Amino acid sequence: MRNTILAVVSDLYRQLGRTPTEEEVVTEGWPQYASKVDFSRPGRGEAEFRMKVRYTLDRAQRGIIKLEAPKPVTRQQEGVTGTVTPDGGLPLVYFNNIHPNLDAADFVEGLLTEGGMSVTYGESNCGKTFFMTDLALHVALGIKWNGRTTEPGGVIYCALEGSHGISNRVAAFRKHLSLEGEEIPFAIIPVSINLLNPEADTERLIDAIRRAMEEMKVPVRLVVLDTLSRALAGGNENAPDDMGALVTNIDRIRQATGVHINAVHHSGKDTAKGARGHSLLRAATDTEIEITKAGKDSPSVASVKKQRDLEIEGEWVFKLQTIELGRNRRDKPVTSCIVVAADPEEAKPQGPKLNMWELMAMENIKEMISRYGQESWGDLPRCKVLMEEHWRNKWFVTGSIDDTDKKRVTWNRTKNRLIKLRMVGHQSGYVWLIQDDSEGS
Repeated sequence: MRNTILAVVSDLYRQLGRTPTEEEVVTEGWPQYASKVDFSRPGRGEAEFRMKVRYTLDRAQRGIIKLEAPKPVTRQQEGVTGTVTPDGGLPLVYFNNIHPNLDAADFVEGLLTEGGMSVTYGESNCGKTFFMTDLALHVALGIKWNGRTTEPGGVIYCALEGSHGISNRVAAFRKHLSLEGEEIPFAIIPVSINLLNPEADTERLIDAIRRAMEEMKVPVRLVVLDTLSRALAGGNENAPDDMGALVTNIDRIRQATGVHINAVHHSGKDTAKGARGHSLLRAATDTEIEITKAGKDSPSVASVKKQRDLEIEGEWVFKLQTIELGRNRRDKPVTSCIVVAADPEEAKPQGPKLNMWELMAMENIKEMISRYGQESWGDLPRCKVLMEEHWRNKWFVTGSIDDTDKKRVTWNRTKNRLIKLRMVGHQSGYVWLIQDDSEGS
């Protein structure tokens, strides 16, 4: 069946100059296949044939299956000299053949794109692993996630820190939605993998993804690496060589299989600067999702911080609901959690108590950023920034301390506390607002 379909798809591609439709392949290929197949064997019917056609076409459209290029079309045929797609060379698409792409290839509506790369990051115990497990299982089921459409597809969750936690999270999700006995295209890789060394596990992961596609009989859309630091296998997150090697191997996996890869990662020491590690990780990432939590008992907030091809929008407030899975050998309850929506008001942080000088400094920085702030660049966070000396000068003019030395000491104490409270970010002589103050409450 596979060989017949591949041959028909290739022939039609050469004839039509494009990837054929499902009906075109079935019309041409089914009679050829039916004339020589033994229908007494299971899995040989037209329904299975159509499923295999859809699977093959999806892989062809995503570049996983390489079809033979059609005969070159010259620009002379269209009134202009030049080659559109040279046989064996790089494709050229000329001005008049460039058309708008009106449908983004987002398999999670407005959030994740086919064949892309995303990073979900946050501090420890903020709920990022639960968040990604919930999203991944919704993709595998092909059901709406937080009101957004998902296109069903296979999911592989690489539980690089051990399978115990992810197994219980999946079991809790299954019990909550009464999915016992259901088969969905979701699989776990429960062992550590090394994506730093290209000769280690990169090809093994590619092979596992391809094997999953065959066994699941659907395209694998999403692979989750939990966590990125474990996939780096002892490499230095801050070193460009190590982070670059990891990104290169992730790109190899994406290009070979067409999957979207999401890496679960940790925040850096300065949370305003995003995920931990060298800045080239952010440069290579299509989508960034930050998970924050104001306090131990507060709900978590997932916010989209970067999109390469989609709108930067989306914020979800969630909390964890405990699900009892059974009892252990000591007759103690074994539990895990599922993700449920929470009240956004509960997630708002309570601001620290600020003195008069700190309140004045916050008013100053807001005013100065509003008037003179500029868009950031380089390693600075994506927001409006202000030169520190402009903020300092404004505070000195506004303040009522006459003694110069006392004013300088007070300013340094004020600035440093606001930075320590993470209300103001500071780097390379520039400052920016991290969060609004709460007027001293």
